[in-house]
Amino acid sequence: MYDDGRTDIPGGVSEPVDRVIVVGAGIAGLTVANSLSHGGVDCTVVEARDRIGGRLHTIDLAGSPVDMGGSWIHHPVGNPLRAFADQVGVSCRSGDPLDELAGFDCGEGRRLSAREVKASLKMLYEDLPEAVDGLRIELGPIASVAEAIDAFVTSSGLPPAEARRARQGLRAAIEAEAADMSENQSLQWMWNEMEYDGSYFGDLPAGGYRSLLDAMATGLDVRTGVEAAEIVLAADGVAVHCADGGVEEGSHVVVTVPLGVLKRGAPRFSPGLPAERIAAIERLGFGRFEKVAIRFEKPFWRAAGLPHMMLSPRNLDGATVWVIGQDAFDAGPTLVFLVFASAVSHVLDATRDEAAEWVMGMLAESIGAPCPAPTAIAVSGWGNDPYSGGAYTHIPPGASPADADLLGEPLSGRLLFGGEHTQSARMAYADGAMTSGIREAKRILHQGQVRLGPVFPGHN
Repeated sequence: MYDDGRTDIPGGVSEPVDRVIVVGAGIAGLTVANSLSHGGVDCTVVEARDRIGGRLHTIDLAGSPVDMGGSWIHHPVGNPLRAFADQVGVSCRSGDPLDELAGFDCGEGRRLSAREVKASLKMLYEDLPEAVDGLRIELGPIASVAEAIDAFVTSSGLPPAEARRARQGLRAAIEAEAADMSENQSLQWMWNEMEYDGSYFGDLPAGGYRSLLDAMATGLDVRTGVEAAEIVLAADGVAVHCADGGVEEGSHVVVTVPLGVLKRGAPRFSPGLPAERIAAIERLGFGRFEKVAIRFEKPFWRAAGLPHMMLSPRNLDGATVWVIGQDAFDAGPTLVFLVFASAVSHVLDATRDEAAEWVMGMLAESIGAPCPAPTAIAVSGWGNDPYSGGAYTHIPPGASPADADLLGEPLSGRLLFGGEHTQSARMAYADGAMTSGIREAKRILHQGQVRLGPVFPGHN
């Protein structure tokens, strides 16, 4: 049995519950549908893409499973997503790259020493977090994290090159957390989320996230390639009008599309969303974070002493690029470059080959030799994807966790919402999306806990 971290049963649902339509087959939507199916409720999922998973998307890159969206189960100890993996027999292994992390400074054209890498990581994961409370007092409630980084590094008295690398590394850490520039992240609400135990990098599910998605989707009525264009509420039910002209009718609907989709006004709602709901959608941030995955014949980077890398760029305002060697996790001779918000133009405004050329240029510089020809390349494009509109949610200056919590409240007793953006406890995390789905299933089923697992005939 699973809960959403709370023992209460959320209310706000009109009776009776007959048929539930779920919009979106990401982890939130699949969790709702799975829970409801185990609870004996007729449920159909409509998904605009031709696949399930949403922003969890595992591809096969010439034999290597690569997650082009979410990849880690962060803070896995006590995490319901990790518990689900155990339940359905998906093995997990540590995905922490820090013990083998190396660094290269493109500005100075040299490899960083082990001492320098260790000092950089200490600053990212210990020193700045420990200084945050003081910086909040000093800079005030509407300050951005960019202001905090500047004040923190200025006060550190580091030499110019070290100060540059510190700013670049700290920007990257924040851009990884927020999927946006540090100027757009509230200092007051940085690191506000509840944490489970275990490493931040946590665990990697065997075969990628698709292993968990397939288990969650087993036995569900999921209709891919069906885009919800308009959701119409009536006194006695709901109708989901689809872009292909079809209509799905039910007693209730759970909308789990990403915040980036809601920001562009999709789907339409009739009657329209209340003004305070629209204002919360506008206040919350939904940023960009892309990946470039390249497979080679052999993991030549390991022989060069660079199993995983932090690459400090030349431009002073840039953010460190992280490179994760998938061979360290038995996923083949593949490198995944994490391209944060300040550098996504190199990916979103480029062809696949241009994006690969950019990252391989930095790699060649760090190794001191040209890269061999890749055998396969994949580039994400979440920022240009109409069904995501970006990566995940953050809280800009002027917004608050209450905005996300408001987006999780039902409307009119029949219109419900799920997704990582509909709760503040684990915003931006896949497990936060999952627990939002559990929350909505609890609401509909009037239960404090729900069942999850593959759905088979006769499961009730």
